[in-house]
Amino acid sequence: MSLVQSCQFFFLCLLFLSNYSYSQRPATAVFDIQNYQFDIVLNDTSDVVAVTAVLSIHYPSSVPEFTVLDFANAGMKVKTMFFGEKEVDYVHRSDVLRISTPNTIQSGESADLIVTYQGVPSDGLVISQNKHGERTFFAEHWPNRAHHWLPVIDHPSEKATCEFRVTTPAKYQVVANGDLQSEELVDAGWKQTVWKMSKPISSKVMVIGVAPFVTKTLDREGMIKAWVYKESQALALHDFSEAPAIYEMLVDYMKGYPFSKCDQVESSTRFGGMENAGNIFYPETSLTGEQQINQTIAHEIGHQWFGDAVTEADWADLWISEGFATFFENYWVERALGPDSLFAKLQKEEKKILDFQRENPNQMIVQQPVENLNKLMNPMTYDKAGWMLRMLRYQVGENTFQKIILAFYEQYKYDIASTQDFIAAANEISKANLDKFFKQWFYTPGAPEIWYSWNYKKGILNLSFEQQTNFVYQLEFDIQVEQKSGSTVNKRVLLSDKTQVIEIPCERVSDVEIDPNNVILGKFTRNEFE
Repeated sequence: MSLVQSCQFFFLCLLFLSNYSYSQRPATAVFDIQNYQFDIVLNDTSDVVAVTAVLSIHYPSSVPEFTVLDFANAGMKVKTMFFGEKEVDYVHRSDVLRISTPNTIQSGESADLIVTYQGVPSDGLVISQNKHGERTFFAEHWPNRAHHWLPVIDHPSEKATCEFRVTTPAKYQVVANGDLQSEELVDAGWKQTVWKMSKPISSKVMVIGVAPFVTKTLDREGMIKAWVYKESQALALHDFSEAPAIYEMLVDYMKGYPFSKCDQVESSTRFGGMENAGNIFYPETSLTGEQQINQTIAHEIGHQWFGDAVTEADWADLWISEGFATFFENYWVERALGPDSLFAKLQKEEKKILDFQRENPNQMIVQQPVENLNKLMNPMTYDKAGWMLRMLRYQVGENTFQKIILAFYEQYKYDIASTQDFIAAANEISKANLDKFFKQWFYTPGAPEIWYSWNYKKGILNLSFEQQTNFVYQLEFDIQVEQKSGSTVNKRVLLSDKTQVIEIPCERVSDVEIDPNNVILGKFTRNEFE
């Protein structure tokens, strides 16, 4: 390439980069990364990380002039750039790596992009000391922080298989996604550990953990291994001891498990739990030996099906990850701790949801536009989405609900799915039109606020309902009538109008309870003055 051509290439790159946001995958992306291979060298003398990244890229229908990746330029310095054996030009600026695609690549073909670089990661790889003063290295990629040290498409919609080949001082153990391929000495005092993930996952859950771990297999099948710090292993292993039972409960519900392992890892990271595919990270501060993290374990294992195997198509669909994980967390609470424990938990969650909505009156489960990804971690995508799934289960019935979940999972396993994909699956399996249900819970801010009153006359209980919100909800719920004879009448009703009267034949009434199992998210308030 001549000097003039080089200048033209550089200015074209600057023009493109000025309009590119790494937080979103370009809608016009015409290539697919099928596999990442990261050869990583970590050391104890500095925080400099040396990496050779090999990206297997497929160009299905056309070949773009530039192949564009998310890659932070703060701290990371590219040394060489090759497509196969051909060295190519690139511009690395504004957290974007823009590479000239060789014109020898034809549509329908694949090629290996080889990037060598080194530097001190500004984020994405946490290099620190654990609570015992030991040096550790942990990838922490959620939501889109992998690109701070790895060249990737840092968006959940891009899924690929991956391989980590990690060279470290020999004292360290390395855990990563997939299956252990090898662990061997490569030089005096150094060893290389190779892990390979054969199922496609997104970069947010594509990680390594490096520390002086001790390990213990927790189940008979060898699916669950604990990776813990030696000095605190007794506490951590006690906290992880319920993981096999939680795993089995969820596997039984989902009729199988998507990955080859479900490791539980003590880590020096900041999140309360991170659902990395096949190896879940828990911060060391949470492992106290008091078994206070069982709900978190259920939540993170639930992510293996939704978030990891089935991944949200875009950030606005994050509820597919967090809502399902919350549902599985509550499913475990109900079956392991009992309905009363779930009821108490849901009361706290309901208050959290309603308080959040008062402060953020325009927020919905499906949130657009997404400007700050960290703000997606809120009661809408977690608690309200989990509650929505609970209401759906009540409306369609347990058997149909499970069929919907399993069908949705099987259709999009190892792929991406959108909110509309889930709605379509629910409508198809239930053989009902649930569009109204999903509109009011996915796309409508707020929650029902309903006033009611009742009177009894001549063998009929008359209940009057008035919805106080501008949006008129369609709600199915139970009414429990306590009769003065001591017997109980239970009736399921449908509330679909702004004002509505429902009549229930019964004996003389001593009390009426609306939605006794607290299925509906919202408030029913008795109007004492009518």
